[in-house]
Amino acid sequence: MKRTNRIFTILIFIFLYIPMAVLILGSFNTGKNLALFEGFTFNQYKELFRDKDLLGLLGNSLLIAILSTATATAFGTFAAVGIHSLKPKMRKAVMTLTNIPMTNPDIVTGISLSLLFVFIGSGMLGQKQSLNFWTLLIAHITFNLPYVILNVMPKLQQMDPALQDAAMDLGCTPLRSFFKVTIHEIMPGVISGAIMAFTMSLDDFVISYFVTGTEFVTLPVKIYSFTKKPIHPKIYAMFTLLFLLIFVLMVAMNLLQLRGDKRRTQKQAKPPSRGMRTFQRVAAIACVAVLLIGSFALIATTRQDKITLNVMNWGQNIADGSDDTLDIIAAFEEAYPNIDVNYAEYASNEELYSKLSTGGLVVDVIIPSDYMIARMISEDMLLPLNFDNIPNYQNVIDTYKDQAYDPENKYSVPYTWGTVGIIYNAKYVDEADVTGWDLLWNEKYKGQILMFDNSRDAFGIAQYMLGYDVNTTDKAELQACAQALAKQRPLVQQYVMDQVYAKMEEENAWIAPYYAGDAMMMMENNENLRFYLPENETFNLFIDAMCIPSCAQEKEAAEKFINFMCDPEISGANMDYICYGSPIEGATEHMEEYLAESEVIYPPEEILERGQSYGFLPEDITRYVENLFLGIRVGKTAEEEEVQSSGSALPVVLTLAGLAAAGVFLCLPKRKRK
Repeated sequence: MKRTNRIFTILIFIFLYIPMAVLILGSFNTGKNLALFEGFTFNQYKELFRDKDLLGLLGNSLLIAILSTATATAFGTFAAVGIHSLKPKMRKAVMTLTNIPMTNPDIVTGISLSLLFVFIGSGMLGQKQSLNFWTLLIAHITFNLPYVILNVMPKLQQMDPALQDAAMDLGCTPLRSFFKVTIHEIMPGVISGAIMAFTMSLDDFVISYFVTGTEFVTLPVKIYSFTKKPIHPKIYAMFTLLFLLIFVLMVAMNLLQLRGDKRRTQKQAKPPSRGMRTFQRVAAIACVAVLLIGSFALIATTRQDKITLNVMNWGQNIADGSDDTLDIIAAFEEAYPNIDVNYAEYASNEELYSKLSTGGLVVDVIIPSDYMIARMISEDMLLPLNFDNIPNYQNVIDTYKDQAYDPENKYSVPYTWGTVGIIYNAKYVDEADVTGWDLLWNEKYKGQILMFDNSRDAFGIAQYMLGYDVNTTDKAELQACAQALAKQRPLVQQYVMDQVYAKMEEENAWIAPYYAGDAMMMMENNENLRFYLPENETFNLFIDAMCIPSCAQEKEAAEKFINFMCDPEISGANMDYICYGSPIEGATEHMEEYLAESEVIYPPEEILERGQSYGFLPEDITRYVENLFLGIRVGKTAEEEEVQSSGSALPVVLTLAGLAAAGVFLCLPKRKRK
């Protein structure tokens, strides 16, 4: 039996650590493909330590982790001592409350903290940027506290209570007794709690994502955006170093616990000498000081006394110097040495709108799509542009001016344009089936079809297939679209956005609707992939444009950035990386020839004539479509969702009330039988 248990344990550990072993191996690979080891090299680590942006992000993460750990450890230790001194019933109640934040979903904690910070910062204090370094630090301290308390409490329970009494009998005050006696007895728990808090803080993404501003971003939040392009091996090197750091800390924590247990079992164990205790304290302080100085130094290397321009764009939607392309941000900063660009990313128009409408952020340049621009204009979320600062606007092709979303060309300057079609794997999909949107409803490919995970694009496809106006507000037509999407649902493997890259490139799915520029990227990584616009049917023809939101603080610098992006050479170099169509005259002359001549990026004019653009829908229709799509995603029919959407909160409230009542009942003291 013991042998079986050992084998089972070994297999579990192999299963847990194989992914990390593959990642570590990839960090030493000369190639970029994890599936093919082309040779051993340290170049990825060299590139990592030359990348000031990544090192700056690492410095941000280390700084937040160290400061939040130190604060949470101090407060958590004192809190644990206070809880330990309570009566048993009260102690149990308080510990229950302490444990709730650890079991609460991270997304709930993140959103609630974000709303609190915005309410206090913007609502009560009138701050324009209420989400910043301090809100991030407070959030990390908040979720770290329970872990410290949980580690310290067992040590307090194991400690002989007579020790503190004896110290006070010998003349110590309660505070002096704590530092002379108690802290030494519970130190293994304090250190364990600090190490756990440090690892949790360093690793956190979900909560950080909701409470961070645009000027201070941690490494996990940035890594979230690395989805469109294959991850560069230097990121594997970063992951490897972080894993080794966490691994060493965890081993140290367990060794400290074992050492503490061993000392307690040895009744006559010789306590460490005064010199050794002094050495341990000095070493601990030195380690913390080195980490803090190093973190500040990493941040300082990327920050100088300059104007900070906050730019928000779609994930990896600008050339960053990889794949031998021009680093657009670096080129702009070189052209304008007094401006430092702080670049942030979002995954969808709706995410951008949510971030800006919630408040608490300062953003100077955004790049939303056409219909979202119209919505933001209607809600006074954009500032009119001063075109005296944008002389390169004359390079914008007339076709992309005077659009319905901004008819006066007052609030936006086109950045890219593109189409939505279908990408498929020619190795598995019969060419005879490649005709229109109905390929997404073909039962032959059940389980191999991906679908947009946003309501506007998903309903747009159904509207094209059924022949409806893509901007219809007729609820009967929207119901018909919902029924078509509900019929498609059993065939769909997964609803995706940026996950489509890995799925299609690795041939884990065969068919997916997506944007032409992104399809071009996937086709470069898998020669079996093809892209087409449905024959004799309409499709989405979209424009993404640069705007300045009303929360901007550096409007003139923002207009300089917009002007820079309208330079034909810069726009062409940018399109080489993101593979979309440029609205700038002459940009194709500065693009790679195969991209400039690609009909995926630049379809013939007769095909483009069939394209339709999304318009801004009224709020009630937008909400109606979102509710219908949510119902489809969770498996309800369109009729069920329409009926239940208005009263969907009632069952939830009743369920929560029932659970609360059951919890109270279970916690009530039971009568003893006579």
